Amino acid sequence: MGGGRIDVHHHSYHPPLIAELRRRGVTHMAPGVPLPEWTVADSLRVMDANGIRSAILSILLPNAAFDEDAASLVRQTNEWTAELVRDFPGRFGGLAVLPLPDVEVALAEIDHAFDVLGLDGVVLSASLADGRYLGDPAFAEVFDELNRRGAVVFVHPNPAYRCDCAGGPGFTAKVPPPLVDFVMDTTRAVADLLFGGTLSRCHDIRFILAHAGGTVPFLAWRLELAATWVLPGAGDVDVAGELRRLYYETAQAASPATLACLREVTAGENILFGTDFPFMNDAVVPATLRHLDAAADLDLAGNALALFPRLADGAGGAGAGRAGAGREAADAARL
Repeated sequence: MGGGRIDVHHHSYHPPLIAELRRRGVTHMAPGVPLPEWTVADSLRVMDANGIRSAILSILLPNAAFDEDAASLVRQTNEWTAELVRDFPGRFGGLAVLPLPDVEVALAEIDHAFDVLGLDGVVLSASLADGRYLGDPAFAEVFDELNRRGAVVFVHPNPAYRCDCAGGPGFTAKVPPPLVDFVMDTTRAVADLLFGGTLSRCHDIRFILAHAGGTVPFLAWRLELAATWVLPGAGDVDVAGELRRLYYETAQAASPATLACLREVTAGENILFGTDFPFMNDAVVPATLRHLDAAADLDLAGNALALFPRLADGAGGAGAGRAGAGREAADAARL
């Protein structure tokens, strides 16, 4: 083990959670993407092989998981994540799931996640099961509370998202939603937060966008031009300024072309390393790193530590993330 990389896009699908999802009839995260077979040992193996000292764990729950007692499932999921963070200090941070669209329960879960579990932020699906996006006024109270706390908020595509504005019969069989639709889900969420006023109102939230923000870097100037033709009322929105202060992680978005586009939109300090493990397999992680290592001027670990400073303490030493090899094996089997 060793190295200084910090992975801010790393999923943890605890075996008991997978068992509960299957009991609820959920078999896939998205079309063509079955529920993962994951253990903490899998993550530690990939991290150690690639010099990743720490990973921020997050979980996206499929829409169907919210059909039955969502609050209880979300609470248990966050407890499992917090347990891993406690068991492997320095190696893992964790983001809490929120049971949106239930605002009242989501607010209670924010309190529990931060004040009781000590988690490092929250992860939100870009769109919800009912089709609404995060900038919907109904969620203003949730974002105001996250803003009050200066929270880190990771915006990730909804695993069930399928764009209904393009394609025809048979399109998704040829082009599964994760390839194109997912990045459009993130793009729509950012535009909704931008033009709905959430970004300008909640300046103390540190938003991280999955997959370099979808198509946001490419469309940035088009969004800036909105006030000149289709959104006259958007003239007061500082589009370039709001997009510049967001954070963008590089899972499936680390190619030189993507990074060049991203650098035009934000500062190097706002670019983060992410893997999307376990959905991106072992071979993709070193390929991502080869691209990022070529961008030698980016301090990706430093950028991550600015958001997750507690990982700076004891995260880099060879024994810092474990209480012994025997315990690691036991925890892997238990989880």
